[in-house]
Amino acid sequence: MTDNIYKNIYRIYVPLPGNPLKYLNSYVIRSVDGGKNLLIDTGFNRPECLSALLDGLKELGLRPEDTDVFISHVHSDHAGNAAALQELGSHIIMTRTDYVELQNIDWPARGRWYMSEGMPVDVWNGVFINNPAIRYAPAHFDAECVDDGDMLCYGGFSLRCIKTPGHTLGHMCLYCADEKLLFSGDHVLFDITPNICTMGPDTNMLGDYLKSLEKLRSLDISLTLPSHRSTPSRSIYERIDALMRHHKARLSETERIVLSGHGLDAYSVAGRMTWKIRSDNWETFPISQKWFAMGEAIAHLQYLCAEGRIVREALPDGRTVYRGA
Repeated sequence: MTDNIYKNIYRIYVPLPGNPLKYLNSYVIRSVDGGKNLLIDTGFNRPECLSALLDGLKELGLRPEDTDVFISHVHSDHAGNAAALQELGSHIIMTRTDYVELQNIDWPARGRWYMSEGMPVDVWNGVFINNPAIRYAPAHFDAECVDDGDMLCYGGFSLRCIKTPGHTLGHMCLYCADEKLLFSGDHVLFDITPNICTMGPDTNMLGDYLKSLEKLRSLDISLTLPSHRSTPSRSIYERIDALMRHHKARLSETERIVLSGHGLDAYSVAGRMTWKIRSDNWETFPISQKWFAMGEAIAHLQYLCAEGRIVREALPDGRTVYRGA
């Protein structure tokens, strides 16, 4: 199913089966001069997602071989069908930082690190089986890599690549200054809060995310097109303020939890945080969501460590705990 969003920009609703995000907004800029079209993001590497994309293109009278594909970031609900579309003739364009991450991700190593942060081995095993980031990841594809400030031109729109790390290491938005239009990917969502998840022991993804939000304040934006849920009726600047307040409150909550204990690991901290998930307690929390919850908890812990508000301590047995500074 497609709908016309603005001028020659259309949205294809790509279902995300069994996922709380429900669907992906995959945007299409249709050519007005016989040149290439642009498709933004692709859904999971699942037949249902690819079928929705191809049906949407067909409904618009477009073909994959006449359509370039821009991948906003590494996550599987955005990059999952890049390889399949490339096989059908599409040219793939992707943020350089996340393309490198995609080629080098080491899930077993990531699992060992999460277990050092307190995740039980049986939970990690369940995550490895059920995590959509792993199950529906793309097959290998080649990509033209773009960096912050690069320009893309499609359908009469001049789009500037805006690197906005935080949701991932190299997340990228597309901005058209002439139309005051932003394709915000998962950087700014309006009905839900983007997951800000750690990307490694030495990262500060929340710090990067807050800086990237401030970066968008300098842009003149009238219309924001997010990757999930509805097209917003309020301004992006109001939403940035709300996201800032949200993370300030989450940081205060995380700090209180750490100070209430005597050396808590990240898994224990995550279990005491407030989550909008239908679950009676942390033990019955959906395993696939525990990965994201723990990743978000670590991102907040890493921010607090960087600010000197708490300290991280590596124990002789290989575990990591957090204490008051």
